[in-house]
Amino acid sequence: MKVSTNELLLALRAPNSGWLAALICALDEAMQDPDFAVPQREMVRSLLDAGSVPHPVAQAANERLTRFEETVKDLHSLLVTPEPEAPTAPAGRPKLTLCVTAA
Repeated sequence: MKVSTNELLLALRAPNSGWLAALICALDEAMQDPDFAVPQREMVRSLLDAGSVPHPVAQAANERLTRFEETVKDLHSLLVTPEPEAPTAPAGRPKLTLCVTAA
């Protein structure tokens, strides 16, 4: 079954389309990666056709995703310099002293 762009856009407007949006975003990113080639695409297609993900596969995917997130976090910390800390404000207002001079 081929789904049109208009059907997908309409489906994404539904309040319960969060998972659909997440999967489409992930798929879009994957399709831009040359390492996500025909063999990986066939694996995803077979999981969709099967209608379920075997538990060991889901568990291994979660572990791999955790390592991937750590790699991204490490790369981000190398590329982004931390912003300098803002100076701390004084604890309270300074006390004013009234001085009177004799004339």
